[in-house]
Amino acid sequence: MTPSTDLNYRDKFSNSFNQLFYDACRITRFTPTECFYWFRTYLRQKRKAIARRKAESEQLIVPPILIFSSTTRCNLQCKGCYTRSRNENLDELPIEKVSDLFREASELGVGVIMIAGGEPLMKPEILWLAAKQKDIIFPVFTNGMLLNQGSISFFRHHRNLIPILSVEGERNRTDSRRGKGVYARLIQNMERFHSMRQMYGLSFTLTSENFEEVTHPLLMRTHHDLGCRLFFMVDYVPQSETDTDLCLKDSQKAGLSGRIERLRKTVPGLFISLPGDEEKYGGCLAGGRGFAHISASGSLEPCPFAPYSDTDLSNRGLKEALGSPFMKTIRESHHMLGEAKGGCTLWENRDWVRSELELSLASPA
Repeated sequence: MTPSTDLNYRDKFSNSFNQLFYDACRITRFTPTECFYWFRTYLRQKRKAIARRKAESEQLIVPPILIFSSTTRCNLQCKGCYTRSRNENLDELPIEKVSDLFREASELGVGVIMIAGGEPLMKPEILWLAAKQKDIIFPVFTNGMLLNQGSISFFRHHRNLIPILSVEGERNRTDSRRGKGVYARLIQNMERFHSMRQMYGLSFTLTSENFEEVTHPLLMRTHHDLGCRLFFMVDYVPQSETDTDLCLKDSQKAGLSGRIERLRKTVPGLFISLPGDEEKYGGCLAGGRGFAHISASGSLEPCPFAPYSDTDLSNRGLKEALGSPFMKTIRESHHMLGEAKGGCTLWENRDWVRSELELSLASPA
């Protein structure tokens, strides 16, 4: 694939990305203050796209999206937790470095930073920093158990932070993975957000077991009636070869885009499928083509499910890190990294990814 063709794919992805903010205006049109906020955000994001194109003209690829795992700590012990399986015991990125990261990301043209964990609410100082960076939208992925009236009010007063509650489906499925009583607490928090007219979202991990349940319009309408306007559908990624039974079946993956389109037509909300149909963007979007991941310790990685890095943000800036040899290799190999059976093509090709990382580390700086 030629560089010019790849550029066309990035433009297409950027246009689809910006469309989300226009759609946010549309679904909030009956609440004028919310609609006006999202229209201003839409205009801001278009300016971000201009900044990214300028960076690209200077041979720097800046992703529209960063995913930041702010901490490895969590108050729950969910079955199959990917973060816990990484078994990291490293110092977390100092708060002053996080502040530098948010500022530099904004200057480079990053439009969204997804804050994940662990449990982000266990590190509230990160959220205070995010609240100050008003030109970036921060979806905050939380299990919801630490939410209280104060933290809900905090989200209400800082619209660029959007709480995203993790749920597995109905009560039995959610409580089975996350713990007894979790689902009831989540419903209570949804009702609180709804009563305060706070935009919030839900994140579903799609598995072969819950696929029919969580892609059914009835469940989405139920949550829409509780005020949810943003729905993340995340393909399950196994932690080992023994976990592959939970990966979406071929027939489910083939039917997913059609299901998402049906939901968009029947439920007035924003539906985001991750990784989504990467084929139409020329293959894998990791490594900075569409997004990149920053671990709690500051390592810049291609994606959350590919914990490999030749650079980190504890001793260099984001601009330098995005230009690392390993990240460049992942970006330039996108056409070889198509749809995967296990939700993440880098996980599926992890032996190749490891070998490329070894080559990068062995090369002279």
